[in-house]
Amino acid sequence: MSTSINKVFDNVPDCVGYLIMNEDGSVEHSHGDLQNNEQAANQLYKIVLCAAKVSVHPKMQLPFKRFTISDDQYVYCIACANRRIYVAKRRQESSALA
Repeated sequence: MSTSINKVFDNVPDCVGYLIMNEDGSVEHSHGDLQNNEQAANQLYKIVLCAAKVSVHPKMQLPFKRFTISDDQYVYCIACANRRIYVAKRRQESSALA
């Protein structure tokens, strides 16, 4: 399974790490900057739980499919599918030029 997962994240531009959690926040796979980083996993899981409470539609209760969080150096691309949470940590385009 990890071989097919690696291939998916290999296609993410400027990816420096990834994290896959199950729906209760337990880490199933991690690599790169996020490998064995339980603190980051816990923080990201709390963010996902908070975001899941907010509907993306003004009248219907529709959850998000994916969202991003960014700081000066990195973008965290987060998606939920198949009862898992997928996180890719990418370099910001502007910081890659610096």
